[in-house]
Amino acid sequence: MKSCSPSSTAALRAAARPKSYISPIASRNVSDISITRTGKPIIKVQGGRSSLGGHTATVFGATGFLGRYIVNRLARQGCTVIIPYREEMAKRHLKVTGDLGRVIFMEYDLRNTESLEESVRHSDIVYNLVGRSYPTKNFDLEDVHVEGAERIADAVAKYDVDRFVHVSSYNADANSTSEFYRTKARGESVVRSIFPETTIVRPAPMFGFEDRLLHKLAGVTNLLTSNNMEERYKPVHVIDVGHALEKMLNDDSTASQTYELFGPKDYSTAEIAELVDKEIHKHRRHINLPKSILKPAATLLNKALWWPVLSGDEIEREFIDQHIDPTAKTFKDLDIEPADLANLTFHYLQSYRSAAFYDLPPSTEQGTSKMSEIHDDDNDIPMLSGSALEALKEFYADRDAKEKELENLKAKKNTGDILSMDTFTENWNDSQFWYSQETADIFARELLAKCDNNSRIAVISAPSAFVQLKNIIASTSMSADKIPEIYLLEFDERFSIFPEFVFYDYKFPLKLPPSMKGTIDHIICDPPFLSEDCQTKGN
Repeated sequence: MKSCSPSSTAALRAAARPKSYISPIASRNVSDISITRTGKPIIKVQGGRSSLGGHTATVFGATGFLGRYIVNRLARQGCTVIIPYREEMAKRHLKVTGDLGRVIFMEYDLRNTESLEESVRHSDIVYNLVGRSYPTKNFDLEDVHVEGAERIADAVAKYDVDRFVHVSSYNADANSTSEFYRTKARGESVVRSIFPETTIVRPAPMFGFEDRLLHKLAGVTNLLTSNNMEERYKPVHVIDVGHALEKMLNDDSTASQTYELFGPKDYSTAEIAELVDKEIHKHRRHINLPKSILKPAATLLNKALWWPVLSGDEIEREFIDQHIDPTAKTFKDLDIEPADLANLTFHYLQSYRSAAFYDLPPSTEQGTSKMSEIHDDDNDIPMLSGSALEALKEFYADRDAKEKELENLKAKKNTGDILSMDTFTENWNDSQFWYSQETADIFARELLAKCDNNSRIAVISAPSAFVQLKNIIASTSMSADKIPEIYLLEFDERFSIFPEFVFYDYKFPLKLPPSMKGTIDHIICDPPFLSEDCQTKGN
């Protein structure tokens, strides 16, 4: 491992600090209170999973794809996050996104005004991530994108919440041929008319874990398509979108603004499918059908089947390229550099590889270089404190010294020198508890007092008593007619350096060398774990 010079270490520490970092000395003169639009004082904190700040945020639609990435970011900087939910099982994964008490769940209904108001009445900021890409039997796109957004905006306005961030969609256009894009545009107009300070966010197609882009193209069920997969757009990393939404919490200049969030590179669906095939080392088939046939068939399938497959409006959207509003703000205005899809396909699709290709590196050099940066969005460089480094050095020095002592012991095992149990590190996985020097000495002298050179002693799972036996024999210069024959029956194979060692597994207490059976005169036994076999068969 290469060591860092003091100057380079200082540079690493500087790079690891967030841009909002304030030194402890300078922070004494910097206010830790911010005043919201409505005059509410909010405590500012440095952040951290267990920190407690003053913000309370409500995130509608948190159980969806984007939700977890903003909930985690809010909770880890000390926010209290309120998550309205409809289905118990859909929200359970969000319990661990924040520390205990930071994430609060409230059951709601998008058509129940009272439950919506209860969810926002204590909040400083409300995020609306509610959306649906296909109609269901209970909610069509108008219900979700327009009427639902209107009710949430009404609740926000009623309680004069400081900030409202409404997540819409790219290509939101009231004149679009796609119902999805039309309802998204009408939803934007409605919330702005009710709450003019609304921040509108239009993310491009997002990719990440559980997405409906990369995973759809990698799956075996994505068979039917239209327009020869020529739709063009700039896919955006979901983590970057979550980062942007987090920044809007503390930046009041984003109020009343519209943001188009998209990736750095333009792709067609066919180009992304090619990247996917290359990364998973498989070729997925895509059958192109005319729009006039596939659209009505998809509409019928979406109504006939009880799980989402394909909707007619999704087919319509395949013929509409992404259009970016030139007047809208972008990642650049938030000081965020978005990631390119080609650099991250390996990370999200490796599980689709067969066992023969699973351990192969990413298919692109860019993917290889970017793998370590996927979740390093805060430039966090782990640094050990000085005391931790000293403790680590002491641990390694002690370990090396023990290994050296053990090597020396192997060399002088038959020289008659005094031995020490300190040479062996106590390991309860391999050996029973070791006796103190005084206890081991009592056991050893008691055994030797009753033995002569015709006696045989078996020391079972008590290596400290065995070492003391050898030390007494070596230090007292016992006559040859008094020295018994000793066996060490032990599971810990580090003691195999002694010629008296016999491997003994306490799980099989009767499994002994045939030559030893019926020949032992004295036994000192300390069987590990006092298993049933050791207590019965061993007796």
